[in-house]
Amino acid sequence: AFYHEGRILSASLPVKGLPIEEGATTQTVMIEGKPYIAQLSPMPNTAPSERLGVVTLRSVEDATATYRELTSAFMTVLLVVTLVALFGGAALAQYFTRPLDAVVAAATVLQRGDWPEKFHSKRKDEIGLLQQVFDDMSTSMQSSQAKLLAMIDKDPLTELDNHRTFKQRLDQEAFRAASSGEALALLLIDLDGFSAFNDDRGHEAGDRLLQNVAAAIRECSPELSVASRYGADTFALLLPDMDAETATGLANVLLEAVRSFGATVSIGGAQFHLHAHEAAGLTLAAELALGRAQQLGGDQTSTFDAVRGTDESADPYQVSRFLQDASFATIQALAAAVDAKDPYTKGHSLRVAEMARDLCAYLGGAADEIDQIYRAGTLHDVGKIGVPDAILKKPGRLDDEERRLMETHPALGEIIVRKVPQLEDLLPGVRHHHERYDGKGYPDGLAGEAIPRMARLLAVADTYDAMTSDRPYRKGLGVEIALSEIAKGAGTQFDPEMAHAFCAMIRSSMAVAA
Repeated sequence: AFYHEGRILSASLPVKGLPIEEGATTQTVMIEGKPYIAQLSPMPNTAPSERLGVVTLRSVEDATATYRELTSAFMTVLLVVTLVALFGGAALAQYFTRPLDAVVAAATVLQRGDWPEKFHSKRKDEIGLLQQVFDDMSTSMQSSQAKLLAMIDKDPLTELDNHRTFKQRLDQEAFRAASSGEALALLLIDLDGFSAFNDDRGHEAGDRLLQNVAAAIRECSPELSVASRYGADTFALLLPDMDAETATGLANVLLEAVRSFGATVSIGGAQFHLHAHEAAGLTLAAELALGRAQQLGGDQTSTFDAVRGTDESADPYQVSRFLQDASFATIQALAAAVDAKDPYTKGHSLRVAEMARDLCAYLGGAADEIDQIYRAGTLHDVGKIGVPDAILKKPGRLDDEERRLMETHPALGEIIVRKVPQLEDLLPGVRHHHERYDGKGYPDGLAGEAIPRMARLLAVADTYDAMTSDRPYRKGLGVEIALSEIAKGAGTQFDPEMAHAFCAMIRSSMAVAA
């Protein structure tokens, strides 16, 4: 089309006379209701003042056809990319997220205290490395737990059961024997002169000796037996379905095995049903038999029958009299035997009985109660007859295992005293004299008024006498220092009323004596 002075003069389309804007090189015009793009350019070789030019017309539809095709193609590509992203994301989630979720789930199982299944991953990427590290960590934790459990149940030096495990097995076997009527024997094996050997040769040599004895016990033990390290230099051998006679034969074989590497042991034996009807009683009988073997010079075997001699020299603990008449006097003899084991504790039970009696009277106790307190005081430590001499006579402080053994004596004392029905009223004092007012004592952790009154009275007197008595490792405390400690323990270790009354009573008696 051609235009002149703002109007189209002629064109291939019916647009003659159509006005246009000469200032715009490109503009949109409507022709027969359709939009067209008009592109203006001046006629060559004409002056601008002539306002003569050429108009190129193209429908908008034709002009944008390529753009629409590009738009359609772009949308198609966008859709494809979106679908690829979705499926790719799902695949990536399966490849990365799910394995990570599995690790989280395994960690949750581990947190509950269970062991998750291993991944056995073959991946070489970071996820595979994470799974492998988790497997290794889980395996290491399992191994560590197994070692810890072994340490709980086993003595690390000898690899025999420790004392705690022995007590569990003894209770189980004693229950089985009591239910079935089958035999059950116990041997306690103590290394002769081990303390001197340790001092002479050193602890490394002592450890090797303990290991050699443990190996000999394992070698000589029947298949169903239970070998344990019972104390520092004492071993226990529990023998199901075996009587005392057969156990003695085994003990003699063990004596020879230990002699073969230049050491000797003393062995004490007892049989369930024959010598005792409870687990604690069997241990007590074997302990007394062991003491008999040691008294005879060591390097020999003794059974509980040998302890029950016919005269005082053959029966140092007077156990035979106790088993025959089960009287208060014979239990007092047992308690006296405990005190006599250690010269530093000689007379302890009698002193405790007298001070506890006096305290009860000072607090206004009735005559019957005062007598009861005195009788309980004379027996309160009788259970120590079942505690190894090495612990009772140890010149220093007890270690944790030794202390646990020592803390069994109130319960063992109760077993002994219970054999005398007429002494039943003394049982609370015998069992509970090591309870604390704050509940941190033993064996039952009683607190406050829940502790029997008799036991609370004995606890004050027992502690005072222990503090003021000489020990191999310390001199006894002075009276005022000991009383100050008693006062400090009021409300925590002792009944506060009894503690303060005891201090006042002792000071009053000292003033009278002066």
